[in-house]
Amino acid sequence: MFFGSALTNFAVEPFLESFLQMAPPPTIRATTEGTVEATNPDFSGFVFKIQANMDTSHRDRIAFLRLCSGRFSKGMEARHVRLQKNVRLKNPSSFMARERSTVEEAFAGDIIGLYDPGIFRIGDTLTTGAGVTFEGIPLFSPELFRRIR
Repeated sequence: MFFGSALTNFAVEPFLESFLQMAPPPTIRATTEGTVEATNPDFSGFVFKIQANMDTSHRDRIAFLRLCSGRFSKGMEARHVRLQKNVRLKNPSSFMARERSTVEEAFAGDIIGLYDPGIFRIGDTLTTGAGVTFEGIPLFSPELFRRIR
């Protein structure tokens, strides 16, 4: 049990240090070509969610990417494995409730939001190393919601 106050900044730092010791570290991820360790220096991550219309004044799409290894930095170029082409990862975002902030760098275990011009799908892999595909990512087939005649 922890006692403290974020309002007066009492015991916040010891809580965060203890939390870091208790929280599990990023784990090894299975791929079609073997495994990827979180300590691997090559950047890799997979898209696990796509959200549209998060900003009411824009029709934006955000692809949520979970970093599995390496270091992400704003504006870097990575390989889109499914499309077999390089993409520049600009305007990465971090979300907390309704607030959105720009991410300068992120590490294995972090989740970032990337602007999606329509090229990302759930399960897509981005990497700077070998072209791997992560296993265990569900692929959802499209559903027919309406028919218009």
